[in-house]
Amino acid sequence: MQLGDSGTQAIAAWQQQVQGVQGWLARHCEQAPRPEGARVTQGVVLWRQSERWQPVALWPGQPDGAALLSLSEEVRDAGRGLVSQLGEDSLGIGYPVRDLTTDEADGALLGAVALRVMLPEALRGRDSAVQTALLPLMQRLEDGVATLERDVLQRSYRSGRQLQDRLSQHLSLLAAVLAEPRFASAAMQLVSRLASHFEAERVSLGWRRGSRTRVEQISHSAQFNRKMNRIRATETAMDEALDQRISAVWPAPAGPGWEHRVVRAQAALGGMTGLTSVISLPLLDGAEPLGAVTLERDMPFDAEEVAALESLLALCARALEEKRRNDRALPLKVAVATSEQLGRLFGPGFLGYKLTGLLLSGGLAFSWVATGVERIAADAILESREQRVMTAPFRGYIDAALVRPGDRVEAGQPLADMETRDLLLERLQWQSELAKFERQEQEMRARGDRAGVNVLAAQRDQAQARLALVDSRLERARLLAPFAGVVVSGDLIQRLGGVVEQGEELFRVSPLDDFRLELEVPERRIDDVRVGQRGELVLAAMTGERLPFVIERLTPQTRSSDGSTRFVVEASLVRDAEGIDGAARRELRPGLQGVARIETGENKLIVIWTRELVDWLRLTLWRWWG
Repeated sequence: MQLGDSGTQAIAAWQQQVQGVQGWLARHCEQAPRPEGARVTQGVVLWRQSERWQPVALWPGQPDGAALLSLSEEVRDAGRGLVSQLGEDSLGIGYPVRDLTTDEADGALLGAVALRVMLPEALRGRDSAVQTALLPLMQRLEDGVATLERDVLQRSYRSGRQLQDRLSQHLSLLAAVLAEPRFASAAMQLVSRLASHFEAERVSLGWRRGSRTRVEQISHSAQFNRKMNRIRATETAMDEALDQRISAVWPAPAGPGWEHRVVRAQAALGGMTGLTSVISLPLLDGAEPLGAVTLERDMPFDAEEVAALESLLALCARALEEKRRNDRALPLKVAVATSEQLGRLFGPGFLGYKLTGLLLSGGLAFSWVATGVERIAADAILESREQRVMTAPFRGYIDAALVRPGDRVEAGQPLADMETRDLLLERLQWQSELAKFERQEQEMRARGDRAGVNVLAAQRDQAQARLALVDSRLERARLLAPFAGVVVSGDLIQRLGGVVEQGEELFRVSPLDDFRLELEVPERRIDDVRVGQRGELVLAAMTGERLPFVIERLTPQTRSSDGSTRFVVEASLVRDAEGIDGAARRELRPGLQGVARIETGENKLIVIWTRELVDWLRLTLWRWWG
């Protein structure tokens, strides 16, 4: 529709331009001066249309203009005025016509004018006299071409102003329609502004419902009865325009392209309402009909007004459709969207859509039939099954730290030494006390003091006990590893010479060949975990190794992280014969973290993939509906 109208407008503009050029040529030739008897007897204008050049004016209409046409082509190619000998008794003068609306310095070449000048016998053969006679004619031609160029410039300016005014009106109307939040108010804004701008008695907006159009809004009418004959006639006129996918105007404007349009419904509506002009314009979204607008008034519509209406409605059609869709109820939106998708899936076209549907259907069918091993992912921490705490045997000072955390130790290997100088002095003291008590005892026995002997015996036993305590502390002054393992904690390098209290923790030692796993199972999957289930562990430090394990114990202990609760499950690594080689076991360290996957058994793939979604839906439904 729009392409045909644009072509009609271009043809009309070209015809108007040609008529203007023809009139100018006739006036110029008829009013040309006759210096010394020389007169203009023939004229030709060569004009450019798009990329083609063609003669558009010949004066007078009967004579042959081939020679002048050749001269005009030479003027076009040279781009300047020329004088040429056309015969013994005539000369040709030509001048280019430039388009002053372009940005070029001299203007683009728009046409070329060639005139035949008849020379009287008195001037023939006299070059100087001929030049004197041609000078006024060339000046006159130059002035005439300037007038023609001015007319072209004025016509272009008027056309540009009309286009700007039309675009301004279009944007104003479109802004008014877009500013309304709902379809009904936007439609009322459209028909009211159209009625005001085009001086129409009545403007009706109809929207397509299935195979028929229903009137939605009428200008200057808040309510109307749909059963009225005038409303039904208006809907029929709209259907007539929509069926043709082109504007239906009654009576048709003057010009080509209007004689083959069916306007019977428009004429019937005009006869019913008594108005002398009716036009119905379709609202299209691509090739899809959306609705139509009908205008009725007493004055006929011309081609320019029809083109303005078509461009206006082309801008507003999509905006109205979007507002109408947004105003629909949510269930209706869902139903329409579902219908559209089903139409694409089962209707013609949309090959990629259908292939995607087939792939999804095949994947769904496969997941419904096929089974796989269901696994539960859980964060895991590797811990030693046993840890021995090495404490300070007595209150004293650290003399030497022989190991640090991470060092491997063998059974009986020294870990640290305590300061023993005070203990050695104390030992000498108690040894001296024992020697003194022995001498006193011998003296009292010699005197026969049995009571004194008994008292000294008790004091001697006390001294011996204190000496034994000192010897015990000396024996424990060197801390020895209780078994082969690794030092987990206890860095005493920074505490050399520092005091430690009796019982204070100094080291933690763990064995290297006995580990347990602490798995943090999500709360929603703890019910699927059973003792004896197997799984695999991948540690962050050993991503290339999969370590098998077995669930040993479900604990009531919980941990919270990232807003979720997780239950602690204990597991043990499978022995070498079943999966972990010796090299991998030697690389294990307490405190390593990774991700474990617990195998809970076979299940359908669709159940495995949708379990979390189904559980969430069940919990949500229970929360809201019980």
